[in-house]
Amino acid sequence: MWSECVCVCVYTEAHTIGINYGQVADNLPAPGVAVSLIKSLGIGRVRIYDSDAATLTALGNSGLQVTIGMGNDVIPSLAASAVDADQWILANVVAYLPGTNITVILVGNELFTDYTLTAVWTQLVPAMQNLQASLVNRGLSSTIKISTAIENNILSWSSPPSNGSFRADIAVPVITPMLQFLNDTGSYLYVNAYPYFGWVDDPGYIPLDYALFTRTTPFIQDGPYNYFYLLDAQLDALASAMERIGFDYVRLAVSECGWPTLGTIGANVSDAQTFNQNLVDYILSNPTVGTPRRPQVFIPTYIFALFNEDLKPGGVAEQNWGILYANGSQKYPLDLTADVPWESPAPLVSPPTSAPLGLPPTSQAPSSGFTAASRLPLSPGSPPISGLAPPSESPISSIPGGAELCQATRSTLLLPFALSLLAATLFYFQQ
Repeated sequence: MWSECVCVCVYTEAHTIGINYGQVADNLPAPGVAVSLIKSLGIGRVRIYDSDAATLTALGNSGLQVTIGMGNDVIPSLAASAVDADQWILANVVAYLPGTNITVILVGNELFTDYTLTAVWTQLVPAMQNLQASLVNRGLSSTIKISTAIENNILSWSSPPSNGSFRADIAVPVITPMLQFLNDTGSYLYVNAYPYFGWVDDPGYIPLDYALFTRTTPFIQDGPYNYFYLLDAQLDALASAMERIGFDYVRLAVSECGWPTLGTIGANVSDAQTFNQNLVDYILSNPTVGTPRRPQVFIPTYIFALFNEDLKPGGVAEQNWGILYANGSQKYPLDLTADVPWESPAPLVSPPTSAPLGLPPTSQAPSSGFTAASRLPLSPGSPPISGLAPPSESPISSIPGGAELCQATRSTLLLPFALSLLAATLFYFQQ
């Protein structure tokens, strides 16, 4: 289905890699030095988590595309008052134009992980709408897009990817109007997607090469879709969830993706270098690879992160995601300007084989790497977990071509029975 709309949805855009420039640290270089480092690496996009004046000023005339953000605590005031939203745009956007090339505003970050803010969830879209109205009134809506950065647990089902479904508590009151907004404004849905966490949650089951982009055989066959890489499965589960509620064509962007180098299982320089280099090569491949469900569609992606951040809560494991040390030196070599073909080990989309749909060579269904709660039984009739209802469609019939596949399977099973019945009838009349 996606291939039918690619000519409509894809427009000219810079195929460059992005970086998350977090500043929860007390030993980082000045913003001007950081911007020079970003440019020296060949990075084309930068995301900051707020609208820090010194940083936005340093980004002026840098040529970088800039994504700015805000805390979840800011959302209620922007939702309640169009005047407040306009003042926010005036102070945090207009004040830095045209020198600073602000292209995206992310309203909040991982809002749906915080159950103490459930009252704020339904305020997200009104806040986005008020900010959009300000951009329209100021003639900025064609160059600046508004979205939010969602988190991994937004799905209740993610395995196989074609079974992707949004959580019941947010699907109707929040996700549906949000996707309508993104669709109407031509914006992307941003997702913090981490194959690292998908692997580290179950390293005895999910292969490391599936997370590192180094696997040479599919780990999941989901109908015609072959999944060699965990990031593809994560993104396609989200795409399936959007399709399930009628939003087939909203584009996806990866707002965070990376690998740690210290402090926890699998956190080391070697795997971080392998993952981040393969991520860059895959995203910037020429021609664009896309995902099995959305082939040849570019996905703007931001590596997490530029620097280690020694004041981040969560200890050593949360503080060591940077590709640079605080002094600006690289932890490991990275080519962030790759523009070469990606050598896939096999087609990402192929005719179904004898392997069970949505299953790896083993009999157990793998997770798509979102959350442990999303590793639910594949059977549509299985009891739901934590009160989450399974998708209304079967894993087969819900994928493109699935209904025809079901029909073909039924016909194949009935043919031997019909031939046997005919032979028995002929034998009876010959007696």
